[in-house]
Amino acid sequence: EMLPPGVRRPTRGFSLVEMMVALALGLIVVTAVLALVLSIIRSNRQTLQSTRLNQELRATLAVIASDLRRARAVDDPLTTALLVSGNPYSAMRANGNCMVYAYDGAVDGPWHILRLDSGHIRLEGSATNPATCTPGGTATQIGSNQVEITDLTFTPTTTSSVPPLATDETVVRQFEISITGHLVDDDANVSGVSRTMSQTV
Repeated sequence: EMLPPGVRRPTRGFSLVEMMVALALGLIVVTAVLALVLSIIRSNRQTLQSTRLNQELRATLAVIASDLRRARAVDDPLTTALLVSGNPYSAMRANGNCMVYAYDGAVDGPWHILRLDSGHIRLEGSATNPATCTPGGTATQIGSNQVEITDLTFTPTTTSSVPPLATDETVVRQFEISITGHLVDDDANVSGVSRTMSQTV
C-alpha cells in the first residue's frame, strides 16, 4: 500500500512476548556463563590447595628425615668404637606413630622423640632415653597449622634376617616414614582431599 508523500510508515517494535523470550534466553546464557566461571574458579582453588598440601607434607617429611639422618651420630667415632658398651645412641625404637632416637648435639637432647599428637607432628628433647613417647617436656610442632596430620608411621627395615638380630632395632639402618594429612579448610571439597607421602631414611 502506497502512503501519501511526507507520511512515514509507522515502525514496529518488539512485542511483549518477543521481549520476554529474549530476556529468558539472555538469562539462561548469563547463568550458564556464571556457572562455568564459578566452576573454573572452584577448580583452580582446589588445584592450588592440593598443590599446597603436597608442598606442606613434603616440607614436613623433609624436616623429619633430616633429623633422623643424624641419629646415632657421635662427636668422636673412633673413641666410641673402642668403648666396650659401644655407641650410647645406638638404640632407636619405633612404636606406631612415635620414634625415639639420639645423637650428639641434639637440641634439648641428646634424645629426640617424634610423635603424632592432636593432628600435628611434635618433636621433643630429653636428657635421658625416655621410657615413653610423652616424657612431659616442651614439644616443638613440625609443620604448619594449616595441615592436619592424620597418620604418621615409622617402619623399620632390619639389616639381618637371623634371629634375634632380626627384631633388634639397634641394627636397623633404614626406616620408612609415611605421613598422611589434609588441609584445614571450611570448604569440604578442599579439606576432604587427603594425601600420603613416604620417604626412606
